[in-house]
Amino acid sequence: MPIEAKGRRRSPQPVPGGSGPEVRIVESLDDSAGIVDYPGEDYFAVIMRAYLDTGRAKMGTVGRARSELLDSRDLVDFAVAWMAAHLAAYTRV
Repeated sequence: MPIEAKGRRRSPQPVPGGSGPEVRIVESLDDSAGIVDYPGEDYFAVIMRAYLDTGRAKMGTVGRARSELLDSRDLVDFAVAWMAAHLAAYTRV
């Protein structure tokens, strides 16, 4: 299920034009504070912990740091599904 009530913004952006740069108004997701008003901590941290809890990341040490090796496509697919399931109820005020 897609997240319908995402925060959006309109802003002027320079783009190439026939006789030099032109300014156009571009509409995009307002992700300055996330795409929805989600209570609590940053939902990206929640998504990452949930992903790591699945056991699909390889854990190890790089130097002296605990590290995770992630398959980026798998993480993105997981995050999209998580966001559809958990963020659809929240809207941007």
